[in-house]
Amino acid sequence: MLYEKLTNYFVDDLLHVDNNIIFVLESPHTQEVQNGYPVAGKSGIDISKVLFAKDEAFGKLVYEKQVTNIGIVNVCNYPMQMSAYESSSTCTEMSFFEKIRQNPKLRKKANPINSVISKMMDDFKNRLSIHKDKKIVLCGNFAQSAFDSVFSESDFKELLRVPHPSFNQWRRESNKDVIQMLVEFVK
Repeated sequence: MLYEKLTNYFVDDLLHVDNNIIFVLESPHTQEVQNGYPVAGKSGIDISKVLFAKDEAFGKLVYEKQVTNIGIVNVCNYPMQMSAYESSSTCTEMSFFEKIRQNPKLRKKANPINSVISKMMDDFKNRLSIHKDKKIVLCGNFAQSAFDSVFSESDFKELLRVPHPSFNQWRRESNKDVIQMLVEFVK
């Protein structure tokens, strides 16, 4: 376990042997912690509506093996937003998560946040590097920046960068072309 004090907030990746596509997102939030799987909230419902015309969370579909060709990996398996934690939960790492989330390029010499970033990125790299033969979908700026900090695009079979599904970004006219590319990418 990467952060022992945060064990109750850990949400594991959703992966199956027959995955050929891996969605990479930032981190779990409240509904993911409650349900025990990634993309369990509104963003998950938005993904399912776009990709499968279903009104159930994407994480639930993958968790229940209704969708088996797609896996889900979070950059961080712990919530990076303070609002996902009970106020009584405190540890050094948790205090840095929000800062890292807002600016994933915080690596500076002698910055105490570096130890948290290093652990997080090493863990992410280890979990994703075994999927280099899969198609990768990077959802949102944070996932894209985290990926770029530890990998090269050429390391993977195929890669697609899309906006994060939050705040109806997948339904915006300005994102129509990339979301259409995503629909084709997951077929």
